[in-house]
Amino acid sequence: MTEGERFVGSLPRKADFHDGNKRRSYELTRRIAARLIDDPELVASGRSYLDRFVRPDPAQAHAYSLWNALLDQDISQIVRQMLEDSPKGELLRDTQPVFTVISSQGGKMAEMVGLQYRPTASPERRE
Repeated sequence: MTEGERFVGSLPRKADFHDGNKRRSYELTRRIAARLIDDPELVASGRSYLDRFVRPDPAQAHAYSLWNALLDQDISQIVRQMLEDSPKGELLRDTQPVFTVISSQGGKMAEMVGLQYRPTASPERRE
């Protein structure tokens, strides 16, 4: 178990979800959060994504401002807020920039977490 996995595991875990998509998003964010703890340099990837794809879009000005301020904080604060069981935590999960690509099921599929992108549903992934 990595330091990031231990840290994320020590945080209160959200248990109530509106639907399966919110649950999957939260679980994927937990994996991303553990990687951020283990490799804080990934924050630079998230910031680059924000600057390239979010900042130019006026419709995403609030998300850009929120994330830009958050990424200036300590990595543990970033992770805590991403996983917080609150409206702000949910907004952060819904608008998070791409920090890294997570491979699942032996590399058969890559899932990217980022603004406006979620993997499409497939029959074998239904809850």
